[in-house]
Amino acid sequence: MASDDISRGQAERLRGLDEAARVATTFEILADKGALWVWGDEDEILFTEDGARRTLLPIWPHATVARLENEGEVDGEHAVRIPVRAFLEEWLPQLEGDDADIAIFPVEDRIAATLTLAEFRTRMTAALRRS
Repeated sequence: MASDDISRGQAERLRGLDEAARVATTFEILADKGALWVWGDEDEILFTEDGARRTLLPIWPHATVARLENEGEVDGEHAVRIPVRAFLEEWLPQLEGDDADIAIFPVEDRIAATLTLAEFRTRMTAALRRS
């Protein structure tokens, strides 16, 4: 298990939190660990859509919760670690071009929150200042 990963039991407890608690916990963990997790393979990152057909990039606070949500769907896909600073500085501008929003900590198709890129940047910057 990677040093910033958690046990399956800890991941299941996090997955069991209500939406508001998953959002708050996600920002706390991202600020503390300095990284977030997305799902993909060596070439691409997995995006999804909501009911309004908006493009969403799902993110998770730990590799374990990302794995529990996605494993077994496609061979070769895995949790991909992205440093928070790189996400803010490099990924958000690219996501603007994709007209994508951020899906915070989805569990079984229940997204804890959908944030615009500006909302994500504001919340993440505030969380980093608190940590």
